[in-house]
Amino acid sequence: MVDPYGDAALESAALRDFKRMALVGGLLSIAMGLVLLFFPESTLAVIAALIGVLLIVVGIFRIAEAFTSKGARGWHRILIGVMGLLFIVVGILCLNHLPGTVKLLALLLGLAWIVSGIAEIAAGIGRRHGGWVRVGTILMGVLGVLAGLVVLFWPEITLTVIVWITGLWLVALGVVQLILAFTAGRAARNTGAPDIPGIA
Repeated sequence: MVDPYGDAALESAALRDFKRMALVGGLLSIAMGLVLLFFPESTLAVIAALIGVLLIVVGIFRIAEAFTSKGARGWHRILIGVMGLLFIVVGILCLNHLPGTVKLLALLLGLAWIVSGIAEIAAGIGRRHGGWVRVGTILMGVLGVLAGLVVLFWPEITLTVIVWITGLWLVALGVVQLILAFTAGRAARNTGAPDIPGIA
């Protein structure tokens, strides 16, 4: 038996799923962007310090594992202990040189934006259903790639400006997501397909 609704039901389901994800993602992006815009220097220092503390904690656990692990051999215990010590040393260096840690974070941030943006573009192009889903996904991917390129190829800007750019990008991304969420919801209602259990 042929499904009388076919692509209309799939289109509606895709649009509703995208609306939920875009709505939550948009609100979170705007909130995070506003925090970065109003507290840039404090945000950088806190993030760098948290990374240093996290590395130290991981190192302590690795050293404890080297002494308490029953299934590890001698050379394995030594390797785990050395790795733990390395984590602790790097964590202390991060805490003592917060500006250097932040610069590294900026580099990683730029690379992460580019990679995630390319992935979003590829995902949008590969979607079969949901016209607005495809457009929104590709648009978010393009924004991510552009933001990453700005960070990587504009090294002379200050770290504070990088935070501002990040905040503005998050706010812009959030606004785009909210617009797409409302547009997707309206488009889902206009598809004309009824709610089908297991699809809505």
